[in-house]
Amino acid sequence: MASGRKVVIKPFRAHCQMDKEQAQQMWRVLVSAVAEIYNKNASVLSFEELYRNAYNLVLHKHGDLLYTGIQETVRTRLRSVMEDVIRSPDDQLLSQVCVQWKEHQVTMVMVRDILMYMDRTPNAAFFKSMVCSCFCL
Repeated sequence: MASGRKVVIKPFRAHCQMDKEQAQQMWRVLVSAVAEIYNKNASVLSFEELYRNAYNLVLHKHGDLLYTGIQETVRTRLRSVMEDVIRSPDDQLLSQVCVQWKEHQVTMVMVRDILMYMDRTPNAAFFKSMVCSCFCL
């Protein structure tokens, strides 16, 4: 060490990339979890595992699958909610919209908890804008 060089130990990084099949498998787990949240059955979910899956998708460059998939899943669900609201009697329409909006907010908080890592990526505003824009189909 007489040369005055500073020794830097770099952290170990495994260089195994996630293939598309692994990404699709993680996505299927996340879609099924979102469906459970919508069915008000979130108590059976492991949010830590779901967060890890979402984190790994973004980490291994499959964030687009996650972003577009969540957006489409939420839109599909809200289309069915919209059909239910449309079928409401006129005198209950406003209260039905209010109930559905509150349920949407609760659901999105749980989905946000799974996708917290997205707030630390360049597309941080994506989820926040999607929550409102999807509801305004």
